[in-house]
Amino acid sequence: MRARLHGRHGNTVDVEPVFNGNAEAIDIPTGATVQLNLTDPDSMTVDPGGNIVFTSQADGELIFVRNPLTANQVIGRLSITAGGAMTTLDDTAFAPAGAAYMLFTDVSGDTIYRLDRGSFGFEPGTAYSASDTTGVLGVLNTDTGVVTSIGTGFQSLRGIAFVTPIDF
Repeated sequence: MRARLHGRHGNTVDVEPVFNGNAEAIDIPTGATVQLNLTDPDSMTVDPGGNIVFTSQADGELIFVRNPLTANQVIGRLSITAGGAMTTLDDTAFAPAGAAYMLFTDVSGDTIYRLDRGSFGFEPGTAYSASDTTGVLGVLNTDTGVVTSIGTGFQSLRGIAFVTPIDF
């Protein structure tokens, strides 16, 4: 959605939708045109290519939007699976280049975890996802939608973020 402030004191906002929940999209693995039926749009981020990426959590999908609000806008849908079954994701983050560590939360476990690059070796640009229903932290293949577990046994993973340390 695009928002524009106007009015003498900037007290009026006009908004413009990027797309509707029933928009046509390209199924990323097959290239087929599909109609979205989004019931649970959730977390949003930007991938290394500058595409908007958001989770449609209960639908088990990630939606990629290239060139938003332009004549060249393209919407892509990626259905998410793990172990051959549809999987819901609460959040996805892309590993940055350079020094960084990952934080992720297990809401039901009442814990925030830290995973360091040195102990795992994050590949820059790789998507990492947290499943709220399966308790899996995994690497997401953005071509196929398959999540490969790198950590299990959590109760309900939610937020995930990469942090780049700053030296003062």
